[in-house]
Amino acid sequence: MTSKFRTLLSLTACLLLGQVGAALASPGVLRISVNPIYPPLEFRDPVTDRLTGFDIDFGNALAARMGVKAQWVETAFPQMIPSVQSGRTDMILSGFSDRPERRAFLDFLDYLKSGAQVLILSQGDVQSPEMLCGQKVAASRATSFPTMIRQWSHDHCETQGRPAMVFYPSESGADARIQLLQGRVAAMVQGGETVGYFIDITHHAFRRLGNPLSNMLLSMAFPKGHAALEAQVAHAFADLRADGTYARLLQRWSLQDAALPDTDSDGSTP
Repeated sequence: MTSKFRTLLSLTACLLLGQVGAALASPGVLRISVNPIYPPLEFRDPVTDRLTGFDIDFGNALAARMGVKAQWVETAFPQMIPSVQSGRTDMILSGFSDRPERRAFLDFLDYLKSGAQVLILSQGDVQSPEMLCGQKVAASRATSFPTMIRQWSHDHCETQGRPAMVFYPSESGADARIQLLQGRVAAMVQGGETVGYFIDITHHAFRRLGNPLSNMLLSMAFPKGHAALEAQVAHAFADLRADGTYARLLQRWSLQDAALPDTDSDGSTP
């Protein structure tokens, strides 16, 4: 980040700092919507039952830089947007995608790269997408991955006269991984930002197949009209980048490949 942009961001944050307290319904507390079912971003530790993950560490670090305390409000995914619109929470930090159809009622601050990634067994025989034609491919039914799988199948199978891949609906990414490990499916699709973590914790039971099926960004989301809060969070994020905290948290959770490039908002590099 260039010194000119950093100075401008700092001045803007300082000017708006006095408004942040007004933007927070509970002074000194940043209430964050989270749905803790998506390791390594957010989940409950199976031993302690405490919230943990990259988003939790990252959100706590942001709040500390802002001089407030993070309060995590567990929220079902369908209630994420209503929670910030109604003022029950101040922002969303929960593996939430920056999607065009959401921008009419939310403002976004990107913090991770994402995308749909195909996983196969490391010891399996699959070497190319064409080897999955006629085979079952699992993904969570609640995501956009099924549509991507059908398009991927069309491009690599149907257009070449091969049988289509068969979408196998799963309840979650965890369920899809179990189906793959148990041999019920030949491949699965999950968010690319989580792949490194699961490869590590399973001692390389999985491997990537090809390039991601999509490219997107994960973002912190704010209700419209809360520019002061968004600016203060952006300033805190810039500080975490500058002092290496962001990089250390990415490494802790095997998310290095999901790091945002170190560029200014205008796309220039340091």
